[in-house]
Amino acid sequence: MTPLTGSMTQAPGFSRTRLGNAVITTVYDGALPILATSMHDEDPERIRELLADECLPPDGEALTAVNTFLFESGGRLVLVDAGVGTAFGPGTGHLMANLEAAGVHPADVDDILITHLHADHVYGVLAPGGTPAFPRAIVRAATLEADFWLDPQACPEINVGPPQTHQRAVEALAPYRASGRFQTFAYGEQPVPGITAVDLHGHTPGHAGYLLDAGATGVLFWGDMVHNYAVQLPAPHVVVSMDNDRSTAHRTRARALDEIHRNGWVAGGTHLPFPGLGRVQVGHAGGFRWVPAPYRPV
Repeated sequence: MTPLTGSMTQAPGFSRTRLGNAVITTVYDGALPILATSMHDEDPERIRELLADECLPPDGEALTAVNTFLFESGGRLVLVDAGVGTAFGPGTGHLMANLEAAGVHPADVDDILITHLHADHVYGVLAPGGTPAFPRAIVRAATLEADFWLDPQACPEINVGPPQTHQRAVEALAPYRASGRFQTFAYGEQPVPGITAVDLHGHTPGHAGYLLDAGATGVLFWGDMVHNYAVQLPAPHVVVSMDNDRSTAHRTRARALDEIHRNGWVAGGTHLPFPGLGRVQVGHAGGFRWVPAPYRPV
């Protein structure tokens, strides 16, 4: 047998899924490590058990996907979140290459809906050199989120993560703000026709989900409401170190998971295993469980 040689890379990271009257293209930006020790408010042994139940490393670090989602709504091409860009190194920042592989040019994108302004969701709007990576797109985020991250005096007592988090949010949005292509909205509004902004705050002060009306079903893109499906679906009270307001993040997650299940919506998550689309079902031992959408022809 001839051994494999050359670069051990994957095929281009995009996947299309038809849901109701919508076709969702998941575009993979890369992967980030998540540590078992970054999860809190549960016995560490229980966290290890939940990870092991899904054949994930019970100790040390596992990799979590960074997914973005592309679809049409109201005659506009919409991208939910924009990945890491150049913020974190070679394991991420593959959005542009994978968009191209999917047959999409950055100039095709009309709107970018940002769930929150952490770098792994927003820094990809910025090209190397500080110019807009998307020459036509309007970038949109919740007013509460923008007010927090773009105001250096806002809420210093809240856990906001590394100091560069604020700086990266400001840098990423600077060219869009300068050209009038950054807009905000309130929860409950439709930033794009057919898409409703949903209050999912807790992980950050203005974290938003986006509920797409796909006709036969709703699709809720939940951003960072869940970082590790193996732990936080069966145990929604488990929080992560980067949650700004841990008690609110827990309550938001429990409420939203119940609502998604009761309504039969499909969920799309940034840090769910690629391509990050599926259903929330009641767990066998309480809580919830993740059921990935099956791969099928579009």
